[in-house]
Amino acid sequence: MRTKLLITGSSGTLGRVLLKAFATRGIPVVGLDIKQNNPVINSGSIKYYNCSITDRGSMAAIFKKEKPTHVLHLACSYNTIRDRDLEYENDVVGSKKVIEVTNATPSVKQFIYFSSGAAYGGVKKNKPWLSEDTPLRPGKYRYGLNKKCIEEKLLKAKLRPGLKTVILRICTVVGPGYDKDRSVVSILIKFPYMLKMCKSNMVQFLHEEDFVEIMYHVINDGEAEGVFNLASDTAVIVKNLVPGKKYVHIPLWLLKSIFTILWNLKLLNLQPACLSYSVYPVVIDPSRIIKRYNYRFRYSSKKAFEETKKKNMLNPKEKL
Repeated sequence: MRTKLLITGSSGTLGRVLLKAFATRGIPVVGLDIKQNNPVINSGSIKYYNCSITDRGSMAAIFKKEKPTHVLHLACSYNTIRDRDLEYENDVVGSKKVIEVTNATPSVKQFIYFSSGAAYGGVKKNKPWLSEDTPLRPGKYRYGLNKKCIEEKLLKAKLRPGLKTVILRICTVVGPGYDKDRSVVSILIKFPYMLKMCKSNMVQFLHEEDFVEIMYHVINDGEAEGVFNLASDTAVIVKNLVPGKKYVHIPLWLLKSIFTILWNLKLLNLQPACLSYSVYPVVIDPSRIIKRYNYRFRYSSKKAFEETKKKNMLNPKEKL
């Protein structure tokens, strides 16, 4: 059977990157998103559907019609919803429905869930290069907590024989296609001041070209199964990444109050709970996936960030 991909969250940054990359290689791709799908490339090998992952019936009809061989599950709210119950319904309950529909579709041979390094949590025990065996402790950070919940549901699900499941815990993917405003990357690029607590922290970025190449290996790997960290094999200290920034000291209790206000006013797309990641950063170890595919990265974390900054993908008038 010819490879055919179905990507949930196809209107998001990573969804668009994958749609374009795989369609360019002649692989049929089905994009599914609750947002309006703006075509990223004129190709007869791409189809778009406006559908929520909470709508099991509509999803089932699309899966039955399209008969994908691979499902790449990217869809998530990523801090855009301030209502915890609604966010859980969209992300966790919706993901459970994607898993169920995938399991009920015989054509699907591989299910790939895109989790996040955020699932590890910003905790005191963190040391650079967390392996896949590190316990997940996202605390109250809802994005990381949802990722952990979905992973648990997938690992506990009773799936049919022949359906391989892969969980990818990814770091921040950047490059020419990066367009997330009010994010950590946006702050690093545009804001003249940085928190003193972050000055010596390590940050990790994966260039979208490396992301695409590794994903190409994964979808062509009929035996891949289990959990893999997907990240660059390098990290960089903040002060070396953005030299010339001014560093200010703000007590953590005051910072949490400021973040809470900005979060509630929708001026910042970072939850107050994510401040723990500034104190105890997450740097993940990609050794398992590197070894499996004998992969050599084209970009270091620093070069990936520099290219993102150079391309000036972020509008300076956007709010942080």
